[in-house]
Amino acid sequence: MNKKILLIVEGKKAEPKFFNKLQEEFNLEFDIYCFETNIYSLYKIMEDNDFNVNIKDILLELHPEQKELLSNTFLYTYLIFDLDPHHTKKDDTRSIEQIVNDNVEKVKEMASYFVDETDPTVGKLYINYPMMESYKACNSFFDNDYMHEAISINELSNFKEYVGEKKLSNIRIDKYSKDNFKKLIVQNIFKMNFIFNSQWKMPNYSDYLIESDTKQILSRENIIITKSKQISVLNTSVLIIVDYYGNKDGFYTNLYIEFENQTD
Repeated sequence: MNKKILLIVEGKKAEPKFFNKLQEEFNLEFDIYCFETNIYSLYKIMEDNDFNVNIKDILLELHPEQKELLSNTFLYTYLIFDLDPHHTKKDDTRSIEQIVNDNVEKVKEMASYFVDETDPTVGKLYINYPMMESYKACNSFFDNDYMHEAISINELSNFKEYVGEKKLSNIRIDKYSKDNFKKLIVQNIFKMNFIFNSQWKMPNYSDYLIESDTKQILSRENIIITKSKQISVLNTSVLIIVDYYGNKDGFYTNLYIEFENQTD
């Protein structure tokens, strides 16, 4: 029997469609809660509570109509948000560099707090760079050009339009197969490893566990932002599957073996 999972996602359109198809293909059981605002709104709530509050209490206060869903017992709780580092209030006179730096610091605090998917009062945070649509910023389910996919911090507001020009944007999410998702997972593991080591390949499982830490990824992305004023495109949502199965029965190892067999 699969363990029940609570997904706390940012949007109420793209994310539920994506994760509903993902759970269907991997035979999982997700309950999806749509936060309906960004990580910086959650940060403000956490800050107001001195980072000492049950995440379920926050969710219930925001959407009391979700009381029945939130009353369930979950063995794993995952929070999936966009970095969206250009987020700001109207009439903000700061430079884009200052805005991005401030937002990255806030997300660092969040990444240090939301570290335990087995604790239903906390959960584990996943950040997409720069946003959820990063999973289709490519022309195929495994695209070697994804290695260098990046976007200037000055062009972040145009990211969705940019992704819309990619071939993968022409394939509806409900048409994705399990094999398609596996290729996306491998592609993003390759990309993550490239961000860390400049190597376009699959790390071994022990290295994956180190590199996939949310704080570590954010730290590496921040280095890229500081040096080049760009964000390296990366989707960590797909890594939930790897973190759920781990290398039990060789799941992680077999991802790469299957990929290699298909590309030979």
